[in-house]
Amino acid sequence: MRSAAARGPIACFAALGIFWGAWAALIPDIKRQAGASDGELGAAMLVSGVGAILAMLIVGRLWRRFGWSLLPVTGLVFAVGGLGLPLASSTLTLAGALFVIGAGSGALDVAMNAAVSDVEARDGVRLMYGAHALFSLAVLVASVATGLARQAGAGPWPILGTVAVLIALVALATIASARGRHRPIAQAPSTRPSPALNRRAAVLGGLTALAVLCAVGYLIEDAAQNWSALHLERGLGASPALGGAAPGIFAAAMFAGRSSGQRLGARFSERALFSTGAALAAVGLAVLALAPAPGWALGGLAVAGAGIAAVAPALYGRAGRDARPEERGAAIARLTVFGYTGFIVGPALIGFISQAASLRAGIATLAVLAVGLAVGGFLVLRGRPVASFEEGEELLNSGRA
Repeated sequence: MRSAAARGPIACFAALGIFWGAWAALIPDIKRQAGASDGELGAAMLVSGVGAILAMLIVGRLWRRFGWSLLPVTGLVFAVGGLGLPLASSTLTLAGALFVIGAGSGALDVAMNAAVSDVEARDGVRLMYGAHALFSLAVLVASVATGLARQAGAGPWPILGTVAVLIALVALATIASARGRHRPIAQAPSTRPSPALNRRAAVLGGLTALAVLCAVGYLIEDAAQNWSALHLERGLGASPALGGAAPGIFAAAMFAGRSSGQRLGARFSERALFSTGAALAAVGLAVLALAPAPGWALGGLAVAGAGIAAVAPALYGRAGRDARPEERGAAIARLTVFGYTGFIVGPALIGFISQAASLRAGIATLAVLAVGLAVGGFLVLRGRPVASFEEGEELLNSGRA
């Protein structure tokens, strides 16, 4: 199988999802352990974002020199970094632990996306939808499993210790994938500098457009997932159990959407999948904002999750294929930095709009942004799609990642 080399980095997507799914379910315990207020917890989470962005910028530059060798290194750093969270006994130590785990997560995020993109460009396959689908599935499974473990009496130490071992095993397994692919293969120097410079300027301009789309897509994704439970409980009178199910339904819908994207890619262009997905997200968010009852809201949330799921894989795949091999890591890092910026800004933006108007108005704003995303993707993602999805679908179905 030509895409066998991608199994290691794709397994990293699952490892990253396992940690963040476990973290989401452990937040009440860790918040209580650190004695942090809601505001202090939010500030500590912002520190995590700062660590992630700094690490992404560094790893993006290091990719040119070290390439796939960064996979096991960033994976092990991420695994060890997560062990600091059970030690957090104050807001300050929690912020420090989240800075470290944010940096490890950001570093691994860039390395694994760059590696998968490398396989796509070199081997003529498209794997991003399947890889991101596994991340969404891992978040869902890990959050549920962690909830059950907490119900049985397990605390942060045994849960995060188990997660760290799993991530470390995945990181060690990527050594085999990285063997023989230590550095990106640089293209031969061009004998005609002017066309090369023109192409570079065009690629950078296109990458900036992709990065902006990525920021908007992640803003919509994170804001919808973070505010959905509150909207159901406070705005629609849903029970805590029903409201708490909203983020899980959103994650499950994203997994379904990305799995479908992997399968539909053989028949439809990346441009069509992206724009259709963003348009579906707009419809789902509009239903969520206008829903008269919790059932309608959950249905709209599921449609929104399935639609917005197409955004990140399409953008990462296009950015990796457009970039020169030695610059692929930097291109992926730029996209990821913009995406994380959207993650950070999204919940705060909806909070501001909700404070000024209402939460329904905030969610309606997300629907409007999704319409803009669909139009932007249609304009930016032009050109003939390359590579086939069949290899990615086989990898996804096999479960060997």
